[in-house]
Amino acid sequence: MANRSIEGFNAHSKGIYREAISLKHKGWYVMADHIPGFEKPPEIEGYIPDIYAIKSNCTYIIEIETDTEDDKEQHIAFRNYAKHYSKIRFFVWVVDSSGCRKNQTDKIFAYS
Repeated sequence: MANRSIEGFNAHSKGIYREAISLKHKGWYVMADHIPGFEKPPEIEGYIPDIYAIKSNCTYIIEIETDTEDDKEQHIAFRNYAKHYSKIRFFVWVVDSSGCRKNQTDKIFAYS
């Protein structure tokens, strides 16, 4: 788990909330960690993702970060888990101070 400042914690929480609401409005069943009104996501490889969303037979595991250097071990675990299932996709979103997505970093992280 990342060591975040109060501002970083708030941005992270806002980012999770924004993504969870967006997916919910698009018809996904959404579980979001630490967000009131949402069920807690399942533990995967010893970690709890920020968002776990299901629609039809597709599943998204989504991590919200305020810094591209945060939680790399957790990302490796989620990426490796998703690689074993054709219907599961793993994403990392980096958010700004207001919790808005900066970019999709799924392809930026290089893991060996």
